[in-house]
Amino acid sequence: MSFETLPENWPTLPLDDPHLLADVVDLVVGERDRSDGCVGLLLLDDGMRLAQPCVVGEVPDDADPADFVAFLDQVAAMVHDAGGAVAFVRGRDGAGRLTDADRAWHEAVLAGCRRADVRLLGAFLATPSGVRTYPEPLAADEALAS
Repeated sequence: MSFETLPENWPTLPLDDPHLLADVVDLVVGERDRSDGCVGLLLLDDGMRLAQPCVVGEVPDDADPADFVAFLDQVAAMVHDAGGAVAFVRGRDGAGRLTDADRAWHEAVLAGCRRADVRLLGAFLATPSGVRTYPEPLAADEALAS
């Protein structure tokens, strides 16, 4: 996944293709955001096109996702009112394997999107080695043991 493979007309395209969305994440989250740590939301309009990237930089590895919840709730409410969706990205230095901290960020965003009834179109980890998707969350009934 790389922003270098984005088609010229990507701003007019819906980002419901996971590969296209990952390439846009790669474009939006630069090297400095990855090395300094960041969290971001890509705000999408009702056609699933990028309306506004929102990246908060200098978020250290030990930052508490709970500190992001009030901001997420406000943004998610606005996106809901506009009929759009969001994509989430956690940028950090280091290896591209998901850590417990990465998972905590993802859980916070999933919960915020559920509270606001906003579609989370995708969730990504951006490191110097590239962009990877978070695994899809389990549906409530799939989480039960059989």
